[in-house]
Amino acid sequence: MLPHQMQYAQSKFRSLIEGSFGNEFEKLFHRVMELRHEDYVPIRTAGSIGDLGGDGLRTVGRRLYACYAPETFNVSEVRGKFRSDVESAIIQRPEQFDIFVFVHNDQRGGIHPVISGLLMEAGKDHPRIAFQQMGPQKIWHEAMFLDRLRMEHLLGEAIPVELVAYRIGMAEIEPLLKHLADHRQHDASTGDVPLPTTHKVEYNELSPQARQVLQAGRPYGYLVEQYYREGLDLRERDEVADSFRAYYRRMRNEHGDDADEILWQMQRYVLGQEAARWEREEAAKAVLAYFFDECDIFEVPPPGWQPSIDVEGGAA
Repeated sequence: MLPHQMQYAQSKFRSLIEGSFGNEFEKLFHRVMELRHEDYVPIRTAGSIGDLGGDGLRTVGRRLYACYAPETFNVSEVRGKFRSDVESAIIQRPEQFDIFVFVHNDQRGGIHPVISGLLMEAGKDHPRIAFQQMGPQKIWHEAMFLDRLRMEHLLGEAIPVELVAYRIGMAEIEPLLKHLADHRQHDASTGDVPLPTTHKVEYNELSPQARQVLQAGRPYGYLVEQYYREGLDLRERDEVADSFRAYYRRMRNEHGDDADEILWQMQRYVLGQEAARWEREEAAKAVLAYFFDECDIFEVPPPGWQPSIDVEGGAA
């Protein structure tokens, strides 16, 4: 799909998932996984045996998925369902899975602290099994790899062919962009920030123009770190990093080794397709530089790698 079509699909998918609870959410999850993975098998309840602790199973990936999507979150109910599903799955499906994935509909960029605690406890009680969570953002990470026809099947509608401009790309980082736009002008750089020296820029063969994009954002990377450090949700940074990694993988699949095109597409992913005001564009550069230097996007050189020609600068 073209970038503007992906933006359209993401907007529609977000609307779908925000209005899905209970069985409707589970059906939507099944549609995503069946379209994305050939080895995914939805599990239906069968009489007195129930679903044996799972709602879906990847036979090759050996992942068992258990869905919980209430309209109103209830701590005692989710605790009971989680423990019941884990116990049932381990007793009745002992050789069928290696990873237990708790699928939820929490829209707030993370998972409830009670659930994160349950995942940790389950991992200690059952060290052979890996326990993970999967919320709306990670479900979208699966959907974004669909081609246009499969995406249209998922959304239940045709995706417009004509170019449509969207102001917001990654809606979940809109508060971060505002934070950077508001503070950047008050925190002028004290001078050029030297590029780190592990040669990530050279390894990915980024052009001088692409280097300038990253370098322009680098003096304000500390504002990104500050934003996540002082935020109320400690998982927000990891969720956003997951989004960047997933979209980077998709762009790498589409554009191969064309690093400049990938960086350009990543910037459009942050800002949307509409021309941005300069302060938003500069904020986006700071976000890209931050996740580039944190090694969430682009390839990391193997230990000891050196460029064949010593170009001034480098990147972490």
